[in-house]
Amino acid sequence: MRLFLTLLFLAVLNCFSVSANDGAGGFTLRKVVAHSPVISQGSTGTCWSFTATSFLESEIMRKGFPETDLSEMFFVYHTYLNKAEKYLLYHGNNNFGQGGQAHDVMDVLRVHGMVTNDAFPGKMEDGRFQHRALAKTMLNKVERLNDNQNKFDVEDVEKLNSVLEKHLGKLPKKVKTADGRFSPVKYREEFDIDPDDFVELTSYSHHPFYQPFVLEVPDNWSHALYYNLPIDELVQVMVSALENDYTVCWDGDTSEKTFMHNKGIADLPEKQQGKVTQKLRQKTFYNRTTTDDHLMHIVGLSEGENGKTGFYTKNSWGAESNEFGGYLNLTEDYVRLKTVAIMVHKNAIPRRIRQKLDL
Repeated sequence: MRLFLTLLFLAVLNCFSVSANDGAGGFTLRKVVAHSPVISQGSTGTCWSFTATSFLESEIMRKGFPETDLSEMFFVYHTYLNKAEKYLLYHGNNNFGQGGQAHDVMDVLRVHGMVTNDAFPGKMEDGRFQHRALAKTMLNKVERLNDNQNKFDVEDVEKLNSVLEKHLGKLPKKVKTADGRFSPVKYREEFDIDPDDFVELTSYSHHPFYQPFVLEVPDNWSHALYYNLPIDELVQVMVSALENDYTVCWDGDTSEKTFMHNKGIADLPEKQQGKVTQKLRQKTFYNRTTTDDHLMHIVGLSEGENGKTGFYTKNSWGAESNEFGGYLNLTEDYVRLKTVAIMVHKNAIPRRIRQKLDL
């Protein structure tokens, strides 16, 4: 009975999402996967955490559990420590800032688990997350640790906890739920979530297709591996995932004039529409007109008046950031050129493509 009620709840949520947010950018929704409400990352560079956390919340619902509000700041806290350790291991020759990638959340999830937002909400100023002071202080601290050559010990990153606690709060040891109190790792296990089920995919021809490589973007500070697919197959993965009730973490360029969040749409200029090739993708990656700007959560499929496929996307700029509740539609043209990478559940990848990747 509990499972039936949960599935009924998700069906109602799905229908509500379609009716409440239809029309963004002139697109009509044709499929929406269950997901949590739009919230704001505030004045922070932590879109990676908000996006990947939203992705996990959808995974929880996909597995038949009720909607669960997870803590984004829990992942931010631990990722700062991971980032500091990597910075010191590379003698300061590694990126250290607010940015990150979807796998940063999975790396924390694997080792430290997860907690609810109630257990660790983080700290706000004037009703918003504001991390400029935190980022500046953390950078100063790790630079000092790195410069302390005679007394250096990478385990000194533990000294950074005091800074993180001041700006984010003290980490909880337990998560309180209606079913009891759980450690963060045990809480993750309660939802049967395996971080190794999620893979990141990209599409660039300067590395062999169907092989993993370290994607050369600054926010890939952990030097993680991404599987490489031709762009046609990358788009096929995205469409297939959504059609089968999986969502997609999207990482890409949002600096274009045609990325119009206020109008609920991101498209390419007319002269580029229908003309995106693998060669053009590579050119824009090399000349930096496609850059790793922002992560968002793709939660559905849509269709434009001209029959264009759209990807219904939940942004972390807040529900009041546009008249469409914080959602927008990325056209297929935009996705083909401006996608840097995605993360999906490996079971969301069509079998014939998975076999090529040896997953």
